[in-house]
Amino acid sequence: MATSVEALVQEIDERMAHDVRLLTRWRLVHRTVGVLYTIILIFVPAVLAVGFTSSETPLGKTLLLIAAVVGGLNVTFKPYLHSQKRRADVNNMRRLRDQFRIEATAADDVKAVCEKYSALYAEMFEARGRELVDGHLGKEEIVKEETSRQ
Repeated sequence: MATSVEALVQEIDERMAHDVRLLTRWRLVHRTVGVLYTIILIFVPAVLAVGFTSSETPLGKTLLLIAAVVGGLNVTFKPYLHSQKRRADVNNMRRLRDQFRIEATAADDVKAVCEKYSALYAEMFEARGRELVDGHLGKEEIVKEETSRQ
């Protein structure tokens, strides 16, 4: 019985650790893409305005097309590319994992601790999923849910 509880604790701990690694990786990807988009949106109009190339040349037309596409992508995905919430999500997951590990080592009833933190982890994971689907609307729903709980 004790080995199955230990296996359960280890499984939840590994899931949380894996999620932290994925969140950290995606935060880096989003930040890199966001910075790249911003540089392109600053550089392309400056090149055309200074006159290094004309908008009538193939290079100028290509730069205008790139600026239009990158501008559209930047506006569409800005909540994810420039989000401070991504850092907060990583920190929340790390804190949840640390709290789980502390309570699991000190608890008399490890099964109850696993149930508690498994439910908390599932809620956080579901909230992040809603946000990815709904964008800003997801953030507003989460805020409304949190205020209604209090």
